[in-house]
Amino acid sequence: MTANKAIEIVDTLRPNSYNEEQKLSWISTLDGMVQHLVFQETTVNGYTYPDDMDKELLIKAPYDNLYALYLEAMIDYHNREYGNYNNSVLMFESQFSEYKKAYIREHRARW
Repeated sequence: MTANKAIEIVDTLRPNSYNEEQKLSWISTLDGMVQHLVFQETTVNGYTYPDDMDKELLIKAPYDNLYALYLEAMIDYHNREYGNYNNSVLMFESQFSEYKKAYIREHRARW
């Protein structure tokens, strides 16, 4: 999944007025959380607009729907649609938790 693809998906599902640069910033925040909370990295690298729009993102299938869920939540939050935001962020948090568990299961040290 690339940032371009994630943005295309969310723009289809949730039409909005936010530009690509803002959405890439949100994607960068999500991948920063992945680097820190999931991969346990101390250095977090972000994305630069427009250079990184076609760069492969960190979360792979079948969990790559997290990008659309996170973008939808951010759109709802910034539109001050707090009821929708609550639903969107709950969906995101549930899926993110499943992703973290799966990643840990698949990458734990093999003794």
